[in-house]
Amino acid sequence: MDLPLDIDARHLLDGPARLRRVAPWGFPAAALIGSGETVALLGRMGWFRIYFGRGQRIELADGTRWTLTSITTGGTISPVILDASGRRVTQAGFRHGTYGINGRDYAAVLHPADTTGLGRANRWMISDDDGEVAIIVRSPLSVIPRRPVHVGAVLIAFALVRFGLPEESAPLMPAFRWGAR
Repeated sequence: MDLPLDIDARHLLDGPARLRRVAPWGFPAAALIGSGETVALLGRMGWFRIYFGRGQRIELADGTRWTLTSITTGGTISPVILDASGRRVTQAGFRHGTYGINGRDYAAVLHPADTTGLGRANRWMISDDDGEVAIIVRSPLSVIPRRPVHVGAVLIAFALVRFGLPEESAPLMPAFRWGAR
C-alpha cells in the first residue's frame, strides 16, 4: 500500500491491539497493547474529563504526547486530539448517526457494524473512500485493523464508542414560528 508522504509511519497501527488497564490511579491508567508491545499509554478515560475537563493524557511509544479533549464548533462539542503544541492531530464530529474522524492526511467515518440489542453497538467500523479500515470492539475495548490505521483515529474512536457525544442525548426542541397556525 502506498502511503501519502505526510503520514508518519510511527503513528500507524497495522495489527490488532487492545486497551488494558494497568493501574487504578495516576498515569498511566491504561495501555494500548499491540503485538506484545505498548503502542500508547493513556490516562484515565472519562466522559466528563474528555468533554468538559482537562482531557485524557496520551503518550505514544515514541515519546510523542497528545491530549484527548474537546472543542466547541458551530454549537456542538467535538472531541479532538491535540499535540504538545496545541495543534490538532485528529478531530471527530457527529452527523446522522455516524461520526466523522478527520486527521491531517486522512478522513474516515465511524459507524455501528452491529445494531442488535439495546444500548450502544459492540462492534463499530472505521471506513474511508477505499473501504473498511478497521473494526473497533467496544467490549473489550480493542481494534482490528484491516489495513494501517492512524493511532489518533483509533483513540478518538475508543472515546466515541464508549461515551458518544453530549449532544446525542440532548432533548430536541420543537420548532417555534411566529404566526404559525
